[in-house]
Amino acid sequence: MDTETIKYYDKSAESYLDKVCNTYPDSDLLSFINSIKSGGTVLDLGCGPGNSSAMMQSAGLNVQASDCSQKMVDIAKNKFNVDAIKAEFKELSEIDLYDGVWANFSLLHAPRSEMLSNLKKINRSLKKKGYLHIGLKIGNGEKRDTLGRQYTYYQPKELKSLLISAGFTINTIRLDMDGAISMTGMIEPFMIVTAYA
Repeated sequence: MDTETIKYYDKSAESYLDKVCNTYPDSDLLSFINSIKSGGTVLDLGCGPGNSSAMMQSAGLNVQASDCSQKMVDIAKNKFNVDAIKAEFKELSEIDLYDGVWANFSLLHAPRSEMLSNLKKINRSLKKKGYLHIGLKIGNGEKRDTLGRQYTYYQPKELKSLLISAGFTINTIRLDMDGAISMTGMIEPFMIVTAYA
Protein backbone atom coordinates (compact mmCIF):
# COMPACT_ATOMS: atom_id res chain seq x y z
CA MET A 1 0.00 0.00 0.00
CA ASP A 2 1.14 3.54 -0.77
CA THR A 3 3.35 4.96 2.00
CA GLU A 4 1.84 8.46 1.82
CA THR A 5 -1.62 6.98 2.35
CA ILE A 6 -0.41 5.04 5.38
CA LYS A 7 1.22 8.19 6.79
CA TYR A 8 -2.10 10.03 6.48
CA TYR A 9 -3.96 7.34 8.43
CA ASP A 10 -1.22 7.13 11.08
CA LYS A 11 -1.40 10.90 11.55
CA SER A 12 -5.20 11.12 11.49
CA ALA A 13 -6.20 7.91 13.29
CA GLU A 14 -7.92 9.56 16.27
CA SER A 15 -9.82 12.15 14.23
CA TYR A 16 -10.75 9.47 11.68
CA LEU A 17 -12.31 7.40 14.45
CA ASP A 18 -14.42 10.37 15.52
CA LYS A 19 -15.73 10.73 11.95
CA VAL A 20 -16.54 7.08 11.23
CA CYS A 21 -17.44 5.60 14.60
CA ASN A 22 -21.03 4.34 14.82
CA THR A 23 -22.80 2.97 17.86
CA TYR A 24 -24.91 0.56 15.81
CA PRO A 25 -24.12 -1.32 12.58
CA ASP A 26 -25.42 0.22 9.36
CA SER A 27 -27.51 -1.86 6.96
CA ASP A 28 -24.45 -3.23 5.11
CA LEU A 29 -22.66 -4.35 8.25
CA LEU A 30 -25.87 -5.79 9.68
CA SER A 31 -26.42 -7.75 6.46
CA PHE A 32 -22.86 -9.09 6.67
CA ILE A 33 -23.27 -10.12 10.31
CA ASN A 34 -26.55 -11.87 9.54
CA SER A 35 -24.91 -13.75 6.65
CA ILE A 36 -22.33 -15.38 8.94
CA LYS A 37 -23.13 -18.40 11.08
CA SER A 38 -23.33 -17.86 14.82
CA GLY A 39 -19.83 -17.74 16.29
CA GLY A 40 -18.26 -17.70 12.84
CA THR A 41 -14.74 -16.44 12.21
CA VAL A 42 -14.39 -13.30 10.12
CA LEU A 43 -11.61 -11.02 8.92
CA ASP A 44 -11.98 -7.24 8.93
CA LEU A 45 -9.53 -6.48 6.11
CA GLY A 46 -8.44 -2.87 6.41
CA CYS A 47 -10.12 -2.49 9.78
CA GLY A 48 -9.20 1.15 10.39
CA PRO A 49 -9.80 2.03 14.06
CA GLY A 50 -11.77 -1.20 14.60
CA ASN A 51 -15.27 0.12 15.25
CA SER A 52 -16.85 -2.27 12.74
CA SER A 53 -14.85 -5.14 14.21
CA ALA A 54 -16.17 -4.22 17.64
CA MET A 55 -19.77 -4.37 16.44
CA MET A 56 -19.13 -7.76 14.84
CA GLN A 57 -17.68 -8.99 18.13
CA SER A 58 -20.71 -7.70 20.01
CA ALA A 59 -22.86 -9.73 17.62
CA GLY A 60 -21.02 -12.88 18.67
CA LEU A 61 -18.57 -13.30 15.78
CA ASN A 62 -14.93 -14.30 16.22
CA VAL A 63 -13.14 -11.34 14.66
CA GLN A 64 -9.61 -11.02 13.36
CA ALA A 65 -8.54 -7.73 11.84
CA SER A 66 -5.69 -6.15 9.94
CA ASP A 67 -4.72 -2.70 8.75
CA CYS A 68 -1.71 -1.10 7.09
CA SER A 69 -1.63 1.70 9.68
CA GLN A 70 -0.02 0.89 13.02
CA LYS A 71 -1.91 3.75 14.69
CA MET A 72 -5.23 2.32 13.49
CA VAL A 73 -4.23 -1.12 14.76
CA ASP A 74 -3.32 0.36 18.14
CA ILE A 75 -6.75 2.01 18.49
CA ALA A 76 -8.52 -1.19 17.42
CA LYS A 77 -6.63 -3.20 20.06
CA ASN A 78 -6.64 -0.69 22.91
CA LYS A 79 -10.05 0.94 22.52
CA PHE A 80 -12.13 -1.93 21.14
CA ASN A 81 -10.18 -5.01 22.29
CA VAL A 82 -9.97 -6.24 18.70
CA ASP A 83 -7.45 -8.91 17.67
CA ALA A 84 -5.77 -6.64 15.10
CA ILE A 85 -2.38 -6.79 13.41
CA LYS A 86 -0.47 -4.47 11.11
CA ALA A 87 -0.36 -6.09 7.68
CA GLU A 88 -0.62 -5.23 3.99
CA PHE A 89 -3.42 -6.75 1.91
CA LYS A 90 -0.90 -8.79 -0.07
CA GLU A 91 0.37 -10.44 3.14
CA LEU A 92 -2.90 -12.36 3.64
CA SER A 93 -1.84 -16.03 3.74
CA GLU A 94 -4.56 -17.91 5.65
CA ILE A 95 -6.28 -20.83 3.89
CA ASP A 96 -9.86 -22.03 4.51
CA LEU A 97 -10.07 -20.12 7.80
CA TYR A 98 -12.76 -17.47 7.53
CA ASP A 99 -16.52 -17.70 7.24
CA GLY A 100 -16.54 -14.12 6.01
CA VAL A 101 -14.27 -11.25 4.96
CA TRP A 102 -15.34 -7.63 5.42
CA ALA A 103 -13.36 -5.43 3.00
CA ASN A 104 -15.31 -2.20 3.29
CA PHE A 105 -13.64 0.63 1.34
CA SER A 106 -10.15 -0.64 2.09
CA LEU A 107 -8.97 -2.41 -1.07
CA LEU A 108 -9.49 0.82 -3.02
CA HIS A 109 -6.13 1.90 -1.59
CA ALA A 110 -4.34 -1.02 -3.25
CA PRO A 111 -2.89 -0.60 -6.75
CA ARG A 112 -5.03 -1.95 -9.59
CA SER A 113 -2.14 -4.23 -10.55
CA GLU A 114 -2.53 -6.06 -7.21
CA MET A 115 -6.33 -6.35 -7.06
CA LEU A 116 -6.71 -9.75 -8.73
CA SER A 117 -3.96 -11.22 -6.56
CA ASN A 118 -5.56 -9.73 -3.44
CA LEU A 119 -8.96 -11.17 -4.35
CA LYS A 120 -7.44 -14.60 -4.96
CA LYS A 121 -5.78 -14.47 -1.52
CA ILE A 122 -9.14 -13.54 0.03
CA ASN A 123 -10.82 -16.41 -1.79
CA ARG A 124 -8.22 -18.88 -0.48
CA SER A 125 -8.62 -17.52 3.04
CA LEU A 126 -12.36 -18.21 3.00
CA LYS A 127 -13.98 -21.53 3.71
CA LYS A 128 -16.08 -23.05 0.92
CA LYS A 129 -19.12 -20.79 0.42
CA GLY A 130 -17.45 -18.16 2.62
CA TYR A 131 -18.93 -14.69 2.31
CA LEU A 132 -17.20 -11.56 1.02
CA HIS A 133 -18.35 -7.95 1.37
CA ILE A 134 -16.41 -5.41 -0.66
CA GLY A 135 -17.01 -1.67 -1.02
CA LEU A 136 -15.27 0.46 -3.65
CA LYS A 137 -15.63 3.89 -5.21
CA ILE A 138 -16.92 3.97 -8.78
CA GLY A 139 -14.76 5.64 -11.40
CA ASN A 140 -11.73 5.20 -13.61
CA GLY A 141 -8.00 5.23 -13.07
CA GLU A 142 -5.92 5.87 -9.98
CA LYS A 143 -5.37 9.21 -8.26
CA ARG A 144 -4.43 10.87 -4.99
CA ASP A 145 -7.07 12.91 -3.16
CA THR A 146 -6.53 16.30 -1.54
CA LEU A 147 -5.69 14.61 1.79
CA GLY A 148 -2.87 12.65 0.19
CA ARG A 149 -4.58 9.26 0.02
CA GLN A 150 -4.05 7.15 -3.10
CA TYR A 151 -7.22 5.64 -4.61
CA THR A 152 -7.99 3.12 -7.32
CA TYR A 153 -11.43 3.46 -8.91
CA TYR A 154 -13.44 0.67 -10.55
CA GLN A 155 -16.45 0.22 -12.78
CA PRO A 156 -18.97 -2.44 -11.68
CA LYS A 157 -18.30 -4.59 -14.75
CA GLU A 158 -14.57 -4.60 -14.03
CA LEU A 159 -15.01 -5.57 -10.39
CA LYS A 160 -17.44 -8.32 -11.30
CA SER A 161 -14.94 -9.73 -13.80
CA LEU A 162 -12.12 -9.61 -11.25
CA LEU A 163 -14.20 -11.38 -8.61
CA ILE A 164 -15.19 -14.14 -11.03
CA SER A 165 -11.56 -14.53 -12.14
CA ALA A 166 -10.58 -14.88 -8.48
CA GLY A 167 -13.05 -17.74 -8.04
CA PHE A 168 -16.03 -15.93 -6.51
CA THR A 169 -19.71 -16.25 -7.31
CA ILE A 170 -21.44 -12.87 -7.27
CA ASN A 171 -24.31 -12.59 -4.80
CA THR A 172 -25.47 -8.95 -4.84
CA ILE A 173 -24.36 -5.68 -6.44
CA ARG A 174 -25.60 -2.34 -5.10
CA LEU A 175 -24.69 0.86 -6.89
CA ASP A 176 -25.12 4.28 -5.32
CA MET A 177 -24.57 6.76 -8.13
CA ASP A 178 -25.72 9.66 -5.93
CA GLY A 179 -22.71 8.87 -3.82
CA ALA A 180 -21.67 9.84 -0.33
CA ILE A 181 -19.70 12.82 0.93
CA SER A 182 -16.08 11.80 1.41
CA MET A 183 -13.69 13.25 3.98
CA THR A 184 -12.49 15.68 1.31
CA GLY A 185 -16.02 17.07 0.90
CA MET A 186 -16.40 15.50 -2.54
CA ILE A 187 -19.49 13.47 -3.41
CA GLU A 188 -18.36 10.17 -4.90
CA PRO A 189 -20.47 7.27 -6.22
CA PHE A 190 -19.73 3.84 -4.79
CA MET A 191 -20.68 0.17 -5.02
CA ILE A 192 -21.18 -2.59 -2.52
CA VAL A 193 -20.71 -6.13 -3.82
CA THR A 194 -21.19 -9.39 -1.95
CA ALA A 195 -19.95 -12.74 -3.22
CA TYR A 196 -19.34 -16.35 -2.19
CA ALA A 197 -16.03 -18.21 -2.39
